[in-house]
Amino acid sequence: MVPAFELEEIVRDARARTGVPGVAAGLYVAGQVVSVADGVLQLGEDEPVRPATPFRIASISKPFTASLALSCLPADAQLRAWLGHTAGLRPEAAEPLPEEAQGLFSYSNAGYWAAGEAIARACGTTFDAAMRERIIEPLRLGATGYAEPEAPARGHVQDGETGHRAVSVDVYPAARLASGGLWSTVADLLRFATHHLGGRGPLSEEMRATMREPQSRALGAGYGLGWWVRDAGGYPALDHEGSVAGYQSILLLVPEERLALAVLTNSWRGSGLVRRVVEQLGLAAGPAVSRPGVRPRDEAGRELAEHAVAGQYALDDAHATVEETSADLFVQENETDPVTGAPLQGPRLRARPIGGGVYGYAGGGLMSHRLDFPRAGIGRIGWVAMPRLEQ
Repeated sequence: MVPAFELEEIVRDARARTGVPGVAAGLYVAGQVVSVADGVLQLGEDEPVRPATPFRIASISKPFTASLALSCLPADAQLRAWLGHTAGLRPEAAEPLPEEAQGLFSYSNAGYWAAGEAIARACGTTFDAAMRERIIEPLRLGATGYAEPEAPARGHVQDGETGHRAVSVDVYPAARLASGGLWSTVADLLRFATHHLGGRGPLSEEMRATMREPQSRALGAGYGLGWWVRDAGGYPALDHEGSVAGYQSILLLVPEERLALAVLTNSWRGSGLVRRVVEQLGLAAGPAVSRPGVRPRDEAGRELAEHAVAGQYALDDAHATVEETSADLFVQENETDPVTGAPLQGPRLRARPIGGGVYGYAGGGLMSHRLDFPRAGIGRIGWVAMPRLEQ
């Protein structure tokens, strides 16, 4: 078990290096829990982040929604498609992807909204009431819910190249709750995780196994129902990241080690801090699995694209520019925060091949730091299958 002082040192160093306003982190290993916190709830104020501070957990809500769905609905093909991002829906609308992207894994909040509506009908109540009655209360997650809690960490978006500013509008629409509306704490997330590691709770082992079963492969990993299924330090791992309204976070489980990690930040740039903590604990995503014939190589052994990938990619409010060299890519992403409406312009990043046709920023240690090109004219960037624009 990582001692408390060591986890605290890792978290403090990561915050100092990334400039994130505040962070809370917790580690569960074989029945023992260590939790730490650093920084402030909001820049310009003195109130510190504590281990019990609630944060928006954004898309970490998805394994909660998938758990609820399995508790009250049959895991038929339609439900698996909605929860596994294979229903062919756009990210933010219940409308089909462009024809050239159909049939691919493509991350879609809209699929979770559809599942949320089906859950409410099946339970004869509202979605949030069903979540409270079937998941939150049975697991005694007293700090988790959809209503804004007292004294939460405030989200921060980018302000210039390196600065932050607090989010001025943070109202999560009720229609979006199933895809990312929860507030929670590291303690509650670890309690939820221990249920998925085999502890008591509302789901049977068969239901939990169904959630872990990959529905598709993308970016060098599998995606089940609400979980990425990938390698962490040589062991099978489950994880999900969250990013919205100036918050970024991760919940990561390693079932064979009976280990779970939760890291919550109040910054749109929090993924850098998350990555550092995950790497220091030896839990970063492993290299993608190579498949024969997918990526030819040059004389120096460097992977080359099967087809040209440079160009402009776009889908709805998301846009990416990809530049290609003989070995690497340079990628810049621009998007709009779906809750605050804030424009988010990412830096120009070097993405290097990590195997199996997958490229990664910063080594691809987080799933959000990966991209691939599953078809000619399609880039899977930000987990979304985006068509390349005509040149």
